Amino acid sequence: MCFNFKPILMCGVALLALTACGDSNNQQERQRPATAVGVVNVKARPVILYSEMPGRTLAYETAEVRPEVTGIIRERVYQEGAFVNKGDVLYHIDDEMYKASYEGAKANLAKAEAAVTLTQLKERRMSELRKKNAISQQDYDEARASYLQANADLQSAKAAVQTAKINLDRTEISAPLSGLISKSSVSVGTLVSNNQMTALATIYQIDPMNVDLTESVEKLVKAKRQNDLGADEEASRNLQNLNVPVKLLFDDGKEYSQVGKLEFVDVGVDVNTSTMTLRASFANPKYHLMPGMFVRAKVQIGVDEYALLIPQKAVLRDNRGNAYVFIAEGLSPNQAVSEEAPAKAKSVRKFVTLGDTYGENWLVTEGLKDGDSVILEGIQKVTDNGDLNVIKINDINIPKDADYLVENSMKKNEIAATVAESTGGNA
Repeated sequence: MCFNFKPILMCGVALLALTACGDSNNQQERQRPATAVGVVNVKARPVILYSEMPGRTLAYETAEVRPEVTGIIRERVYQEGAFVNKGDVLYHIDDEMYKASYEGAKANLAKAEAAVTLTQLKERRMSELRKKNAISQQDYDEARASYLQANADLQSAKAAVQTAKINLDRTEISAPLSGLISKSSVSVGTLVSNNQMTALATIYQIDPMNVDLTESVEKLVKAKRQNDLGADEEASRNLQNLNVPVKLLFDDGKEYSQVGKLEFVDVGVDVNTSTMTLRASFANPKYHLMPGMFVRAKVQIGVDEYALLIPQKAVLRDNRGNAYVFIAEGLSPNQAVSEEAPAKAKSVRKFVTLGDTYGENWLVTEGLKDGDSVILEGIQKVTDNGDLNVIKINDINIPKDADYLVENSMKKNEIAATVAESTGGNA
């Protein structure tokens, strides 16, 4: 019997070749140089928490200009879109008929005054005659009643004069408040009436400017629980006991120059959206805010005593969108490093849960701990469980308005004065 050893020899040669390749790859991995990286040390510190809320600007006061008498518009006095002061005349209504009514009412008043004088004299004469029994009681009673009736007619005539004067004055339509006035809905020659539905114009007082914001009930309740720690029952029950600064962001991301103040929190919850309405007020001296603008506001909702912030560019995401970072494990705290004297460490991937953004940083709510060294520079070349040469340690740039330690280096009265000044004294 003959055996063919050729296939067996070929398999042996292939196995030897694969073994040699495996040994070569392992040797290459062992010889791969450590990756040079820069890290940031994560430190827990108190950070002011802000909630970013959508909202729309709303005029501080709005008044619709309406006629209170019927007539023809003879003149529009104001310039459309201009600023008007309270009491400025806006329209003239044809007043000829109202002048005539006023003069007629004054004539009736004079007639009533004359009647009172006549009946009063008659009542006095009849009173003397009655004392002498020269006339009957009925004659005196009739004279007395005539005098009283004349007095009543006099009061009615005075009221008619006052009414006619009011109607005459109302032919000049004045501004009920100071502010910017809209375009006119009527032109000269239009007949207007005191019961019409359409307003002639609208006046908007926009300095200060209100901003109505919406926020989820869950966030507001969580913030209130934190703020109520250590507060007495009366203070906790007062939803309007607010002294909270608010910052405004335009739709292009730029921040409004004035700091606002939270005015009130609505007491009702929208059952359809589970949100509540908050109102903030902002000084608007240069009219950069106009009614109806869409804006976003940053409202201070509390303080996180042990917040962990990391730079946004240190965060990576996997194919499923999960956020993770690489940390340098084995790096000693406060260790001095440089390119000439790097520190040895191992890379470890950690998945993190992110909160809000603060400047160029993410707030990390889960996944990291105080003292972790997060890789920031050279992260593109880092793999999990790889060798590292740490050559640089960076500091995290925390925005001043989020840093509780910096913010509270000022005295409380100085903070209140700053808010009051920026809101035009309305704080």
